[in-house]
Amino acid sequence: MAQAPKPIEDVEPEVTREVAAAIAKQAAGPEADGAALVRACPAAPPMELLKRSIDGEERTYVYRARCGSALLVTATYGKNRAIKRLQVTPEK
Repeated sequence: MAQAPKPIEDVEPEVTREVAAAIAKQAAGPEADGAALVRACPAAPPMELLKRSIDGEERTYVYRARCGSALLVTATYGKNRAIKRLQVTPEK
């Protein structure tokens, strides 16, 4: 069985707060992708940064969110510094 990834230092806490707020908003929207997974999340779910990568003008962050069970949250920011893609999956 593979070990769960360890958190890394979060040097951009403002990004983490923005992603947590986007998760909370997603939980409130019944039609949003992944909404059922994040229903148990508090207003600002605890988030642990697991990975940060840069590909050209895109920055991608992978977090572990504690929402009842552990979820992996992948947020990609585009060149306009806004969340371009937000994906939530169960952590395996």
